[in-house]
Amino acid sequence: MKLRVTGIMAVIVLLGGCGTTKQTAPTASAEYLAALYNPSELSLHPDYSLFHESDRSSMLYIRAYPGELRFSQTNEQAEYRALVGFHYRLIELNPASMEGVLVDSASVTYKLLKQDEGRPAFFGSIPIPARSGYRYLLRVEARDLQRGSIGLDYLYVDKTNLYGAQNFKVISLASGYPKFMNFFLPGEKFNLRYRDPSVDTVYLDYYRSQSELPRPPVTASVDYTMDHSADTSFVYPLVDSVHFDLVRDGMYFFRVDPEKDEGLTLFNFGGSFPEVKTPTELMEPIFYLATLAEYRDLRRESNRKLAVDDFWLKRGNSVERSRELIRVYYNRVVYSNLYFTSNKEGWKTDRGMIFILFGPPARIRMTGNGERWYYYERRKSKAVEFRFDRKPNVYSYDHMVWARTPESQVLWNEAIRSWRNGRVYSPGS
Repeated sequence: MKLRVTGIMAVIVLLGGCGTTKQTAPTASAEYLAALYNPSELSLHPDYSLFHESDRSSMLYIRAYPGELRFSQTNEQAEYRALVGFHYRLIELNPASMEGVLVDSASVTYKLLKQDEGRPAFFGSIPIPARSGYRYLLRVEARDLQRGSIGLDYLYVDKTNLYGAQNFKVISLASGYPKFMNFFLPGEKFNLRYRDPSVDTVYLDYYRSQSELPRPPVTASVDYTMDHSADTSFVYPLVDSVHFDLVRDGMYFFRVDPEKDEGLTLFNFGGSFPEVKTPTELMEPIFYLATLAEYRDLRRESNRKLAVDDFWLKRGNSVERSRELIRVYYNRVVYSNLYFTSNKEGWKTDRGMIFILFGPPARIRMTGNGERWYYYERRKSKAVEFRFDRKPNVYSYDHMVWARTPESQVLWNEAIRSWRNGRVYSPGS
């Protein structure tokens, strides 16, 4: 299914026409990367989804928000409109190097008119010439062409695997457009498409919600891995008339070949995810700050809401300071869920943990093997690197593990002490 952008004009402009001429380039520039995970720094926040349509082409689907754009009549035609452009750079990855090769770039501009201003979102798509057998990093920049505000994202593109998640398209029945997140609420119905239309069967394994917490922050040396054993399995025809609804909390793993491990992973995390509202949702992320004994006592409390409040009051020593600790800490938990959810909730990932404790990094470097985050030590000009390596995982392309170093461990310990002493940790201050 190709998306149609009703009432919105789109003009695709090829830039540079890389074609077969490849240009060696770093996998990412430092132009905007300090703001990549800082929602207050970027003004545009589109969502993206990728689908491998064929061996030589993939489709980038876009969801953007008119409310973030400037509508104006200040133009030669005196036309009331907004203009938003999307520019991509497709970088072919060299597995043995942090560098990549720029193989293609292009832009598309959408014109939104007055009737589009009140829409909650608009949708579009851009064909990407990604070839089978290769891995890529796709850099996508959005820009309000009247205001100058920007948005930036990086997508990992894997065309070495015919059975992975990017070979599936999840289509919301409510909107008729692709789904942009891998988590659902009960009642959100959808159907599936697979890149090969001759495939007529999908196999579904369901896993009940598990309450595993992240690895113990002090003692563990490797990322924890959930022990997934399917509770039940189903077989469905892969046709448009079959509608899926993730009614029960848990993980849903779709495959087109039961003999292959690769497939599409979707979640119903329950509660108010990605937000945190219930006493249990508020209690669990305290795991990063509490001692194991403190956390054990929290879990035993019959009134968890009161126990959580008491924990923060002891840290802040005043209601006002405690409220500020709570506000910052749980805002970061929510953004971790939005940014880093992969094979588990975002706040449980290594990137989520560091984001919660430190906030957005001062600089980020994207590589084919993962990400590098840089924070500055207090009272020092030296930047400390947190390296996150992309690891193979059946359930996610974006499973990244913190490769600890003595320097990053020292800074991590400093952050824990700061929070426990009632101060939001601010590297570099």
